[in-house]
Amino acid sequence: MVTAGPTPGSRAQVRRDIAEYQRSRDPATRDRVVAAYQGLAYSLASRFSQRGEELDDLNQVALIGLLKAVERFDPDRGAELTTFATATILGELKRHLRDRGWSIRLPRRIHDLHLSAQQCIDELTQELGRSPSMNEIAGRLDVPIDDVVEALDAGGLRHNTSLEAPNAGGEEHSLTSRLGTRDPSLAEVDGRLELSPLLARLPERQRHILELRFVVGCSQTEIASLVGVSQMQVSRLLARSLAQLRSWATEPA
Repeated sequence: MVTAGPTPGSRAQVRRDIAEYQRSRDPATRDRVVAAYQGLAYSLASRFSQRGEELDDLNQVALIGLLKAVERFDPDRGAELTTFATATILGELKRHLRDRGWSIRLPRRIHDLHLSAQQCIDELTQELGRSPSMNEIAGRLDVPIDDVVEALDAGGLRHNTSLEAPNAGGEEHSLTSRLGTRDPSLAEVDGRLELSPLLARLPERQRHILELRFVVGCSQTEIASLVGVSQMQVSRLLARSLAQLRSWATEPA
């Protein structure tokens, strides 16, 4: 069974390897860190296995994202490698799926600007905490706003999977059999907007555990391995965090 991170016995060694790699940039040390967290990469890749891509290909993309995360990670900033690597791996997987296949061949300028604009949107959304405006995207890329609009419109020229094509994973039902369902997440939008400032009031470790549980989708056992506490402590911290958030949410305005 592949774990999502280093085992409790090896965690201290991995932290030493991370610090050592920042100093020496030794490839062998880097490879040990990547090997310790490859389970996290595979776990994240599996979340996209129903997108029509081979899981082996997704695993390779996820490992590339993990390698980039290890290369760019700065432990002096106080963040955990798990958090940084998760964002980097997910970004790499989404770009891989986003960049595959177009219904017509675009001019290289538009194609490259489309990819740059999509990456810029991801980065600005994280920085600003909201969707960026066209002016902000054009300013970051240092290109005319009309070029940005043209490049983003080109996203509609991607290949679309046939509605009669069978689902990935060997299922016999076509995509049409899955149309017409109500998206339950729409009702949660307002709640998510209200939750962000409440989450900011929690201690960093509790926020990290909530992210691993409800964003990454790790089990309590996997979280315990990544954070360095027992599964029972993870359970208590989750319960405490959720109770605190509910309490804050019901406070009078």
